[in-house]
Amino acid sequence: MTPIALAALALVSQDPQSDLNTASLLSRPQNPSQEAAQESKPQASTQDSTEAELTGGLDSLEQELDDFGREFEAGWNVDVSGYLKFGFVGSNTRRAVTGNSTLRHLSLTAARLWVDAEVEGWRLRMGLRGENHSGLGYLGLTGDVGELRMFELVARREFNENVALQLGRIRSPFIQSALYDDNQLMFFERSFLGEDWDAFTTGAAVQVRLGDLEGWIGVQDGVDRAGSSVALTGRGLWHITGARGAMHINEGPFDAPEELAVSVGGAVYFDTETDDVSAQALEAYVSARPLYLAGEVVDKGDGLGDLYSWGLTAAVLLADTFSLQARLENFDRDDGTDVYRVGMTHYLEGHDVKWHLEYADAESNAPLANLGTLTIGAQFSF
Repeated sequence: MTPIALAALALVSQDPQSDLNTASLLSRPQNPSQEAAQESKPQASTQDSTEAELTGGLDSLEQELDDFGREFEAGWNVDVSGYLKFGFVGSNTRRAVTGNSTLRHLSLTAARLWVDAEVEGWRLRMGLRGENHSGLGYLGLTGDVGELRMFELVARREFNENVALQLGRIRSPFIQSALYDDNQLMFFERSFLGEDWDAFTTGAAVQVRLGDLEGWIGVQDGVDRAGSSVALTGRGLWHITGARGAMHINEGPFDAPEELAVSVGGAVYFDTETDDVSAQALEAYVSARPLYLAGEVVDKGDGLGDLYSWGLTAAVLLADTFSLQARLENFDRDDGTDVYRVGMTHYLEGHDVKWHLEYADAESNAPLANLGTLTIGAQFSF
């Protein structure tokens, strides 16, 4: 190469603005599409940032909803429960209520739905019932389900282990056979006394425990159901031995304590409107699993000895899943009715799923109440 050519090449390589700059040539993309891709990189980065922010916001919202759900459940503890009862009642004798020549009835006899919640130490319960009446199959009267309607609305507060308060539409705290829920019964239906006192009225009741003693005082709407009269109930129990005696949540020997438990008690009921509905009661309960005994007597009416009714119940639990039971009841009315019942209950899933087989014989001065009935029932709780 000549000296002039060498000098020209040196000048070109030293000029940074020249298109022939060797540094520019080495750094410049050889393909135009590569240059376009490099120019679009800032736009792609902005889009990725926006998507990241949106995803983060959704994650945050989802987390807040989850936190709210946990706080709601922890604050209210809402629970829904209920049961369905199916029964067949048959008899070859006349039906007690309508006088039909025979009784063959298969029906959905009862339906209940409860919504329970707990908030700030208060236990709230709303109950809906579908049956128009729960039935007395042993007297030829079967239950039948209609529209759901509210029958129970209670707010309960336990201030400590010895004092509790109930407000709302509640049962009168009179006798134990009326205080069991229908799905906690040993027989398919309540006793006559339990059915007679299984009613909900508006008022309040206080429960107090003092060692082996337990008592209730209730103030509720009276018999006029208009608020002008008040019904007062007082009940006391002495748990002679055992953990609160035989007064467990379910009727009968299933889930009863194994140790000997004995409880005795009494109650009075008074309505300021009339003495005709005043009543007194005595009750006793004995359990030593697998055995169970219970007795109740109620004197209802104007004055002592005016209208006695009583019931005796005995049961034995076999193999932890079957109970054999018998009950004798007397309704000291003008017709002098006696009812003898024997039956078997099979607990498939405790009181949640069980079925009954029972026979009852009623003897009465009232011709239509003289009958024998066979009941087959099933119950499903959830």
